[in-house]
Amino acid sequence: MKSRICSTLAALLMIGLLACALPLTVPKLLGYQIYSVLTSSMTPALPVGCAVYVKACDPAALQAGDIVTYSLGTGSTVTETHRVVSNDVNSAKLVTKGDANAGEDNYPVLYSQVLGVVTFSVPCLGAVAMGLQSPGGIAVCVVAFALAFLLWTLADKFKKRESFK
Repeated sequence: MKSRICSTLAALLMIGLLACALPLTVPKLLGYQIYSVLTSSMTPALPVGCAVYVKACDPAALQAGDIVTYSLGTGSTVTETHRVVSNDVNSAKLVTKGDANAGEDNYPVLYSQVLGVVTFSVPCLGAVAMGLQSPGGIAVCVVAFALAFLLWTLADKFKKRESFK
């Protein structure tokens, strides 16, 4: 009985870890980049804390209404996700706007800044991803994995004891 409890707890811990990791890793194998929404500029479509899945695209093919993620400057790691208002193919620039913002963004987005088009989003997953990437989140994952391993080891010992009775 103790072996079954330990095995079940260990399996639940591993399933929990996988449930957190799979939506943050598998899409990357399919060519998606995942970003977290940090501001309310795109509410209600993309609330703060959601994860956006971005697929590389040809900026010239973008149309008004598409939601894009772009870098804020050359060499910058800071990104923004806003809706395309217009696409000027001749000058290779997009005019964008956050849904919750009163006006269009101050500066056009150069095609070279476009990281891709948002294909789907998952509420709250961005906040979870950011938490897991923090030192505390990494520590929790390591402890959960170690605890699962310990529980499986205990389950094996209990099982051996139970078989001798």
